[in-house]
Amino acid sequence: MSKQKLKVIFIGGSGRSGSTLLDRVLGQADGVFSLGEMYHIWKRGFIENQLCGCERKFRSCPFWTQVVNELAKRNVDLDIKTLLRLQRSIARFRHLPFLVARSIRPHQFTASLNRYLAVLRVFFEVIADISRCQVLVDSSKLPMQGFLLSEIPGLELYVIHLIRNSKGVTYSWGRKKKRPEVLSKSTYMPRMGLIKSTQTWGLMNFLTMLLQGRQVRYRSMQYEKFVEKPRECVSSILRWVGHPMSPQHFIDDNKVLLSSNHIVSGNPERFKKGIIHIHLDDQWKKNMSMSKQIAISILTSPYSLGGVLYKR
Repeated sequence: MSKQKLKVIFIGGSGRSGSTLLDRVLGQADGVFSLGEMYHIWKRGFIENQLCGCERKFRSCPFWTQVVNELAKRNVDLDIKTLLRLQRSIARFRHLPFLVARSIRPHQFTASLNRYLAVLRVFFEVIADISRCQVLVDSSKLPMQGFLLSEIPGLELYVIHLIRNSKGVTYSWGRKKKRPEVLSKSTYMPRMGLIKSTQTWGLMNFLTMLLQGRQVRYRSMQYEKFVEKPRECVSSILRWVGHPMSPQHFIDDNKVLLSSNHIVSGNPERFKKGIIHIHLDDQWKKNMSMSKQIAISILTSPYSLGGVLYKR
């Protein structure tokens, strides 16, 4: 492990909020490495052998192969089924009270948590060493992952709470999108109806806000602001984490050069390479009926009272 303190940027919030794009753009800066949705690495990477962002199968990816070999040298037992079982025993929504409040944790939960975090800590350290990056980006979004990261000793956690307009999120959940990373069969990304997607939007954003109670650095960011001024937002984030590298991968304020990556899971956008024009995706404004827009505003209003969450 390098002598510098390991820094991890955790992108939290609701699904379909642009986290993969933010992850990738941050990861293009020197000394920053995009991981994607690390919460899913055991199942989607090791077990299902889905495509890495470099478009090789996970177990054939040179980067992740090097990570696994280094972990073996450090005597880390990568029993994936056991790790997945441990993850499921501590990182589900029903376990959130134990993750939020340390004082009420049962002994068995604490033992499983410590065992899991010990592996996770070395895993992140090895990734940092092999990538030669001081800052890693985890865009898992799930609040459980954020709480787990906040428990790792020696890790400096920065939480970016990415909040997208609830109508845009609901519209995106209804769209049919193929998952190119699954090669064994034709598979599509999960879809949700209006009720479930708005409930999920509110719940995920509310739980992400609870991370402010931890010893972490936290800031919220509107997705709409990010896509309006991506270079400015990325520069601001890099300064915030104490990594003031100039984002030279930007062609201009809204165009960025994206190279290959090793993101383990995320939106299909992770496979795009070349010059990408970042712009606001607001198709919902013309394609969503006014009655649906009104219904979404009503359903998400409890979370926006007093400016608790941005939604318009």
